[in-house]
Amino acid sequence: MRRREQDRLSRMDTDYQKRKAIAEFNMRREERLKAAEERTAKKRLKRQKKKQKKKEKKTKTNNDVEEPKDEGVEEPDVDGFSDDSGNSKEEGEELKQ
Repeated sequence: MRRREQDRLSRMDTDYQKRKAIAEFNMRREERLKAAEERTAKKRLKRQKKKQKKKEKKTKTNNDVEEPKDEGVEEPDVDGFSDDSGNSKEEGEELKQ
């Protein structure tokens, strides 16, 4: 009887040690995955900020370049005809393209 009890206790102990090792491994694995996700998120945010800055810079330079051109161009009248050419808005837009 004693022998059986000792065998059962040793099996329980080995099973406990095995489960403990697996739990530690999974915990470390989760920590590694979480750290990797944080690094990825940080890099993604950095790329997005860089892209946003580039986009803002591009739109700013485009606006700076376009503004002087717009100052010299006359606006068409309300009726759709330009004062100098006599063409309608639609014809003027086709000419621009």
